[in-house]
Amino acid sequence: MGELVVFDMEWNMGYAPKTFLYQGVEQVLRGEIIQIGAVKLRDGKLADRFSVLLKPSIFPRLHHHVAKVTGLSQKQLDAGMPIAEGLRQFIQWCGPDAQLAEWGLDDVPVLRQNLVLYGLEENWPCHWYDVQKIFTTQHPRQPGESMTLEAVVERMGIEKQDSFHDALSDAVYTAQICTFLDMEKGIQEYPTEEQLLQELLCPADKNRQDYTSWPKSADGETWCEPSMRQASCPHCGAPLELDDQDIWLRKGNNSMYSLAQCKEHGPVMIWLRRMRLDGLLYSFARATEVADEQQTKKWQKERRAALARAERKKQEMAALALERVKNAGR
Repeated sequence: MGELVVFDMEWNMGYAPKTFLYQGVEQVLRGEIIQIGAVKLRDGKLADRFSVLLKPSIFPRLHHHVAKVTGLSQKQLDAGMPIAEGLRQFIQWCGPDAQLAEWGLDDVPVLRQNLVLYGLEENWPCHWYDVQKIFTTQHPRQPGESMTLEAVVERMGIEKQDSFHDALSDAVYTAQICTFLDMEKGIQEYPTEEQLLQELLCPADKNRQDYTSWPKSADGETWCEPSMRQASCPHCGAPLELDDQDIWLRKGNNSMYSLAQCKEHGPVMIWLRRMRLDGLLYSFARATEVADEQQTKKWQKERRAALARAERKKQEMAALALERVKNAGR
């Protein structure tokens, strides 16, 4: 496996949202890094440590929730290193070709956004891994079992010497969990971003076909483009026809679906999925699924409800506009 950098970060957030432009598209800032902790694993052993406290400039006021979770104070943040310098030192300590690992997939998106905001190498790191995913592959999760870092530390019998939600302590705990894993095997078998997207869109318990993906985009609404919504029948390859109102419904924040028709083979569901692992660019994919009678009836019910909601909203907007006109004339 060679060398692996296991890291953790804490970040501050604002009392009001902050946006920034990336590739001409407005993005919401997830947070501003205030603490980085990391350890290097060489041949499965803890070899080196890195820790830095950073002074935020976009969200200079410490959020009360962050203070409660981390135990940090405003005075500590004010005495921290400037973020750009701290990030440069972290990159230099890790090395340009470093492989990074974290518990979960929350830190790299924030790291990438901060690198962009402070004019540093936005494409670093090139390779990063979710230790939690490797852990659950090799130690399957039991029903009702928590997968928080603290819960897994307890499960593996690791001694709790330091508090959690401190970046260095959490990085050390994550590295200690790695020593119970076959990390070389986990990294070799780790799915690519494309494979992760396909797993999300085409899970094993669904009969979805014709998986198609699109290049990354900073625009999260790319899936509204007609070309992404046009699909073919999985039976005969004929173009599927959507209804005249082109109704698409959302499932969660990152899935959309609609019911289309093949003239010869009947109803087919079209599924769209987006994913953004690095906090900057979205990946998109589409798949089709032959719809049975139950799915078709469910879709028709959902479609009627969506149209009714749209009509109510239209009436409310019209009433509001009329009220404004009346008030302006008084």
